[in-house]
Amino acid sequence: MIQPENKIAVIRDKIENIYKYLHRHKEYLNRLNVFPVPDGDTGFNMTLTIQGALANMKDYKKESISTGEYLKNFAEQMLMNSRGCSGVILSLYCQGISQVIVNNDFSKKNIFKALKNGYKNAYEGTENPKEGTMLTLMREFNEKYGELMNDNDDPIIIIKKCIPYLKEVLKKTPDMLPVLKQAGVVDSGGAGFLIILQGINKELRLNELGINSLPVSIILNINRTTKMYLNGKLSNINKSSIAALLTHLGIEKLYNVRLHNIMEDVKHLINNLQSNGSKLLNKKVIIDDLENMENSWNPKIKQRYCTEFILETNQISSKEQLKEIIGKYGDSLIILNSGDKYKVHIHTNKPESVFKNVSNYGELVFTKVDDMKKQHRNFISTNTIDYEREKSIFCIVSGEGFGKILKELGADDILCYGKNKPSVKQLVKELNKLRTKNIIVAADDKDILMGLKYAASLSKSNVNIVESNNVISLISMMMSIPKELDITTIFDSIMNSLNDIRFCGIAKAVRNTTTKDGKKVNKNDFFAIYNDKIILSDKNIEQLINNTMKELLKEESLITIYKGVPAKKQKSIIPKLKISFPRLDFEEYYGGQYQYHYYITFE
Repeated sequence: MIQPENKIAVIRDKIENIYKYLHRHKEYLNRLNVFPVPDGDTGFNMTLTIQGALANMKDYKKESISTGEYLKNFAEQMLMNSRGCSGVILSLYCQGISQVIVNNDFSKKNIFKALKNGYKNAYEGTENPKEGTMLTLMREFNEKYGELMNDNDDPIIIIKKCIPYLKEVLKKTPDMLPVLKQAGVVDSGGAGFLIILQGINKELRLNELGINSLPVSIILNINRTTKMYLNGKLSNINKSSIAALLTHLGIEKLYNVRLHNIMEDVKHLINNLQSNGSKLLNKKVIIDDLENMENSWNPKIKQRYCTEFILETNQISSKEQLKEIIGKYGDSLIILNSGDKYKVHIHTNKPESVFKNVSNYGELVFTKVDDMKKQHRNFISTNTIDYEREKSIFCIVSGEGFGKILKELGADDILCYGKNKPSVKQLVKELNKLRTKNIIVAADDKDILMGLKYAASLSKSNVNIVESNNVISLISMMMSIPKELDITTIFDSIMNSLNDIRFCGIAKAVRNTTTKDGKKVNKNDFFAIYNDKIILSDKNIEQLINNTMKELLKEESLITIYKGVPAKKQKSIIPKLKISFPRLDFEEYYGGQYQYHYYITFE
């Protein structure tokens, strides 16, 4: 039997080449951060997102899967392994595209529909979406593609023609986002998106990804028609014409390995109709293969859609009341509750009816629907978990020193992630590993929030996310937590205490920049950031700290210094500070942060 080309291996090779192309540009992307702090990790986040997906993809050598299905599964792995805002947004975009092309239709119209869905999925999944970011390039790509498709039939040519236009859009991003203009850079996420498009263009120029391959609907029609022919359920005229059609079928376009092999046998059978009766056994085997293949595409699932949502409501007082409202719509119902929020999982044939009904009682803050007839794996297990604890305070920090400090202050669980931000998959794993019914989780970087929110929706625990954006807010949080109270009261207390401690950060500039109020900061100068604004800079770090304290000090009496990795080997600055500020008490700890030489708190 003639074996078809291993199309999935070709696709994987191309994705790996696109990843390598992005990887070669990662340092350029890392340098395009909007602050002069050396915290740029867009390149790392985007490359690690794709790298994680490649590492976790299933090996499909021994089973058939279409190009569209493979890309959908790959997009799901990207989302599970996404890191930082740039990785999550890119993954959401790819997920949106894959939801459309899972039908294996790579026509120009379907790809246009996919690009639109990709942008919509990324935009809706991004909290506070802004122009001048990666989202802008995604939207402009969709619109430009739509313009060009009127004069071109080949999607690859259309994509290629979009790239010069997107380069011009990227150049304009500083005019759309003031913080980019101040730093004198283009958006790093947008630049990364354009680099990926260039990599895709390089890989698709030879049109090897099966752009003209048959969609799933046609493959299934071939399957059914062939089965009817072999079962003798056609008239003699139809039988004759179908036999001719099957004999001349372009099998080279059947990238589904299983159907390709079956149709090879069918052609062989038709060409040997005058052979002896032993061929009838082959006929039965072929019919069984066709039957099994059709059943694999259409599993007998009573309730088709795996539906999830989070409802925020003050009109529902218990899980039992919510169960009465939606229980009639399906089965496998799981409801988790904390305060006025209900996290629900249900299998149903009417997800839209479920959403419409529950929205009468409050606000839907998260929804997710998976078609289980086409799904190859399900992220959410319908099994309940044996909880070992009722509640946990979980802190996610970069520096090991801060991890130890937060543990001593009463945090139940700590994840120290080091330089590379955790992926969604890692976050889900860490949340589930806690085996805790109710979790309050806080991270030291706002770039982790998007991934954390998606991970929370996949967790088997009820997760309350503290929208913190720095490690000092976590310390403030832990110093005021009434841990003996219920989870809702604890969470409310946390949200009221996040900003109780005033602080500033001291870092070294990696480029020349100008602040909003016209202050110039030269490359390699040290500068102080307070409330997300550069307030002072100096070539001498000790002089800068002195001047910063004079500027920020009010009635505080305790100054705490947290040393970062860049200052780990430096002598303590406290002796000199005591000379300048004799009335103050000083404490010093090793925080282990990577971006800042020092954090300084005022209490």
